Amino acid sequence: MRAGTRAGTAALCGLVATAVLVAGCGTTPGGRAERAAPVDTRPRMERVAAAWEGSAALRQWREGFHPLGEQDWAPSGGFRSGEDKAAAVNGHFVLRTTLPADLPPATPIRWPDGGELALPLLGAQEAYGQIDRAKAPAGGERPLSVTAVRFGETTVPTSRGRARVPAWLFTVEGYDTPLARIAIRAQELPAPPIEPLGAFADGTAPLSGHSAGSPEATSFEVTAGHGSCDGGVAVDVLEGVDTVVLAGRILPGKELGAGEACDLALRHQSVPVTLTRPVGARIVIDAESGAPLGQGPRRG
Repeated sequence: MRAGTRAGTAALCGLVATAVLVAGCGTTPGGRAERAAPVDTRPRMERVAAAWEGSAALRQWREGFHPLGEQDWAPSGGFRSGEDKAAAVNGHFVLRTTLPADLPPATPIRWPDGGELALPLLGAQEAYGQIDRAKAPAGGERPLSVTAVRFGETTVPTSRGRARVPAWLFTVEGYDTPLARIAIRAQELPAPPIEPLGAFADGTAPLSGHSAGSPEATSFEVTAGHGSCDGGVAVDVLEGVDTVVLAGRILPGKELGAGEACDLALRHQSVPVTLTRPVGARIVIDAESGAPLGQGPRRG
């Protein structure tokens, strides 16, 4: 039994599950679809939750720096035009000032409960590279001009609640609200304390990210993958004290006719998920991989 599993089993008494059993769908060698056994994701979700509860991986999540959501720029009063918004979204900027060459002064991350965490800081050049991303801007698109930069702080939602975080603040011509970029790299997500199940094993679907951008979120979307002839994906939820385990479940597809076949393309869809209470400081986990599920589609 893995470390933390015994303690986690007791913690499962507080779990709330929303899982519906449906028939799966397989394909015969001749290309015709046939009904498979119902998919029950509950046992796998319980094993994943038990492995995480009380584990070293969970402590790493609680004690580390893990921002929730993207660093979106929302100027006071909104964008002046659709063209400006497109340039910001596409990362099309031009630098009309000199970036500081020195690293900023040591500044810890601060949480409202008094907790602090000091991590290595990023220089202004690296932070600017995060916003100026456009490699081949759309023809005629006008870039936004960065006219000044200073070191300061910004507030972001994290796995431990909202925190004051050191940041580089870029002044954009025509706007009073600076564009903030966190001056710290997010830490690696903890390694799962349980072996992965394997993509599409037992009728499960791979999940690649979620949109819960704040601890107050109770409803969000999960990006899931499925085959071309599947009927899509449903996402089952198992809520615990410290975890929210999500299991993608392949839905039955149409029956193929004679001579029909499915291509090998992986399709993606957004599946809505509703919790019984806010995410809070709980970690969102993919049941299939047993790993933390990050924001948006998983990269790499």
